[in-house]
Amino acid sequence: MAFLVCENLEYLYSVGTPFETAAISGVNFSAETGDLIGIIGHTGSGKSTLIQHFNGLLQPHGGKVFVDGKDIWSKENKKNIRKVRFAVGLCFQYPEYQIFEESVYKEIAFGPKQMGLDSEEIDRRVRSSAEFVGIRDDIMDKSPFDLSGGQKRRVAIASIIAMEPKVLVLDEPCAGLDPKGRKIILRLIREYQHKMGNTVILVSHSMEDVARICNKVLVMNNGKVAMYGTVDEVYSHGDELKAMGLNVPEITDIFLKLRASGIDCRTNIYTVEQGVNEIKRLFGGAAL
Repeated sequence: MAFLVCENLEYLYSVGTPFETAAISGVNFSAETGDLIGIIGHTGSGKSTLIQHFNGLLQPHGGKVFVDGKDIWSKENKKNIRKVRFAVGLCFQYPEYQIFEESVYKEIAFGPKQMGLDSEEIDRRVRSSAEFVGIRDDIMDKSPFDLSGGQKRRVAIASIIAMEPKVLVLDEPCAGLDPKGRKIILRLIREYQHKMGNTVILVSHSMEDVARICNKVLVMNNGKVAMYGTVDEVYSHGDELKAMGLNVPEITDIFLKLRASGIDCRTNIYTVEQGVNEIKRLFGGAAL
């Protein structure tokens, strides 16, 4: 059974004015427990508006959101909307800009404290989350504002993980990071999902990042769901994606051109690692 379900979602901006417009409309989406889903789309396609419905930060003007089988905006459930936000953790783009506590420990502990947990359980969650994202004990008492950009990003992610959400939603978690920091964050996301077995939803402008770690892809276009399926199913529609202002990874284009030139190669290549493996296959496994 899907843990998170959206049915015919609609959200309007500038309601009641001549500028009223639908940010999202007729959106149907479901995420199974254990899914690692990428959400892609051009700027203004409705990605950020959509994910803010997952934990009740926005209330739809039409349609329903179900978390663990419950309509989060039903009369009996809307008064407990805070519980939904603990179950569906949302980490915004550039989360380090939302850091405010005086120490790394207190920053990570903030969410669990809001859940009303006892001090022993809070401490367990803080230290477990910090260890998972690679935050050392010797910086737990430091101000998070004294850390590097990559460290701040990991502290911010740890603060969400510490609430142990059933669904972790990350909005552009690699934005602004250098290649090394980007690789670290993607590795942490993948390891977290494998270890916890929970649902992870990743919003990204990098189709290569999505292909590297996700098993499903949701494509948003003009506030609607344009495609939803496996990476192979979605990325095989290269021309349609380009028409939406998106591009399949450059490595994919290379293999499409190789195939067009008569080389019998796979074309469902979306990452450099996959490309290297395919070249090795073509050369019979010989070292390059």
